[in-house]
Amino acid sequence: MDGAAIPTVLVTNDDGIDAAGLRLLVQALVSTGRCRVLVCAPASDQSGVGHGITWRHALPAKPVNIDGATAFAVAGTPADCASLGVSGALFNGIIPDLVLSGINIGSNCGYHIVYSGTVAGAREAFMRGVPSIGLSYDWVASRSSTHDLKLAAESCLPIINSVLNEIRNKTFPLESFLNVDVPTDVSNHKGFKLTRQGKSMIKIGWTQTSSGVSIKGDATANMYTNDTTDTEKISSSSPAQEQRWYKRVVRVTDTNSEKEEEGNDIDYQALQEGYITVTPLGALSCSEIDTVPYFRGWLLHVIDNSCSSSL
Repeated sequence: MDGAAIPTVLVTNDDGIDAAGLRLLVQALVSTGRCRVLVCAPASDQSGVGHGITWRHALPAKPVNIDGATAFAVAGTPADCASLGVSGALFNGIIPDLVLSGINIGSNCGYHIVYSGTVAGAREAFMRGVPSIGLSYDWVASRSSTHDLKLAAESCLPIINSVLNEIRNKTFPLESFLNVDVPTDVSNHKGFKLTRQGKSMIKIGWTQTSSGVSIKGDATANMYTNDTTDTEKISSSSPAQEQRWYKRVVRVTDTNSEKEEEGNDIDYQALQEGYITVTPLGALSCSEIDTVPYFRGWLLHVIDNSCSSSL
């Protein structure tokens, strides 16, 4: 990015191009007048698809009218959209300076990050060498409103503007990307807090249903709640047909493992305390570091046993 040029920001998400979160984030960016806004987002809701990509067929990209932005709806995943958006192929050679994925309706913390299409969009851009931020709002159906979502998008502007300044100064670290979560009571948030990814996750059960009707409502928004309200009829016995249908049921959010971790800088815990959490993430797993000594000895044992059994 040239020091005198206005930066270009690409926006994607996993809730789909018509989602309120994306539209409000674009609106907030455009209102600042500090960047050129491009949008490349899924044509339909892709919540919970993780980092899946489309490999076997071409993807259609349809122009969409969004005030102040150049936008395309793509029949693909968030990772597809981020990859296409930063490639230069979609926007006539333009490579964005920053990619924003969100703002998601529902938080993305702990192990839930693995499932998140929102985080995957940011991760894909990061893997392609473009600085990126995943943005999520801890939506609670009984409390949250579109106005809260608007405030959440606006509350992220200081982070976004600061990152753009770092990019302009060539001081933004390219070894990681950021995952930002905004608390439910956004109007009374306690400020920004640097956090680490914790181990919180949703305990999922399965129940047999009478048909293959999809669960109504936004899947991501309900992931961290116990709300399992559905219009489907629950069947306690096997249906007459040979084919059976099963659906996921959210049991409870397991935060016990997170509470056992040391420090008060764990993402989900800090989010519930009212902070806007800022978590640096990467694409490489570091879990092997602590287990390398064990597996080194284990593998030698496997080799010894293999040699002995071949005699």
